[in-house]
Amino acid sequence: MQNSTECTNKLDAWLGSFLRRISMTCLVIISILMVFNVFTRFFPFFSMSWFDEILEGVFAWMVFFGAAALWRENEHFTVTFLPDWLRGSKKGFVLEISIHLISLLFLLIFTYYSLNLTMRAGDTTPILMMPKRLLYVCMPLSGAIMVGYSLRNICASIGCLCKSCRQA
Repeated sequence: MQNSTECTNKLDAWLGSFLRRISMTCLVIISILMVFNVFTRFFPFFSMSWFDEILEGVFAWMVFFGAAALWRENEHFTVTFLPDWLRGSKKGFVLEISIHLISLLFLLIFTYYSLNLTMRAGDTTPILMMPKRLLYVCMPLSGAIMVGYSLRNICASIGCLCKSCRQA
């Protein structure tokens, strides 16, 4: 049991590092492209007609994998007035589980429809002729990652609720 927990923790740490690195790499690429685009407007030595296609894809990857990285660490923006007020009580655990279940439902719907969009996309970008699937694949992947972490959060919350019930 300890070996599987250790393996799971290593996989989780690797996935977290991977998601952060993808997001940071995309941010660096966007920054370089933006500077280069401004530079070529003053010194137009070649066309950057491909700029929008690359920027759109890199931005999408940064946003969705960055969202998954934040979801993994429970770092998304939240309004915590009610959860903080109920923290530690049974109602607090029930609220926490309810929030996780609603989030899970949204993420399942998002993942399903984004996978459907990705699978149906057969067109290519106009200039670079890249498959649009390459641009869209970040959505179902990040959605699946967030679904996994939502299930982890639900299990942890249920475990805390059960522990709280036994102590009462």
